[in-house]
Amino acid sequence: MENMSIYNSLCTPPNDALKPISFGNLKGKSDINPQWRYEAVTNQFGPCGIGWKFTIDSHWAQPVSTGETMVFVMISFYYKQGETWSEPIPAYGGDFLIKKDKNGIHGNDEAMKMAVTDALGTAMKMIGVAADVYRGLVANGASDSKYARRDYVAQNAQNSVGRTQNTKPNSYTQAPAKASANNDLMAKAKHQLKAEVERIGCTWDEVKAISGVKIGKIKTEDMTVGEVSELAANLEKWVMEESA
Repeated sequence: MENMSIYNSLCTPPNDALKPISFGNLKGKSDINPQWRYEAVTNQFGPCGIGWKFTIDSHWAQPVSTGETMVFVMISFYYKQGETWSEPIPAYGGDFLIKKDKNGIHGNDEAMKMAVTDALGTAMKMIGVAADVYRGLVANGASDSKYARRDYVAQNAQNSVGRTQNTKPNSYTQAPAKASANNDLMAKAKHQLKAEVERIGCTWDEVKAISGVKIGKIKTEDMTVGEVSELAANLEKWVMEESA
């Protein structure tokens, strides 16, 4: 378990660091807030430059057949444990330096920054940052009950606590562990919703009315974790829409 301590402490982003991807090849997946990554490794190792750091080892531009140009970077990511720096963790990232859309061809003055951000995300996932998202255990911008959680998977791999034998020989289910993990996620989602209600200053009657229209359910007890998280994430916007 010592080998997994860093990985496990960084693997699950909070719902407020995620948003659903609604288009393209990654539709239905979750986009991870880059600033949360930096917050997570700073919390784990210390401030940038002291507990973690990176170098830009090379960068280059590459024209593509569409008339656009991409920029790529290679970085090395390092983190510190005690007084010892890790070996470099190399990673590549890229973005469009010149991009074409329906209005023509445009330059992107943030392309290098975006490419570096992309590379850092790739490097950091090697030590577990947001690993649950990359493993497909989180989707649609929130943790949903239909996705198995890490504790459930770990128990399955270790063939230990939480298994209950079913009617087929040598066949097991993980219902107790999965239920426990889902209950924990639901508690977090409800806490986030409560915080949003208090921040916005709306009433719970208003929340029920809005959730009935937008989600088709008025009680959080009837919702999935993902639905509660969706309600929390969109509550302010939906309240404004109803007030307009």
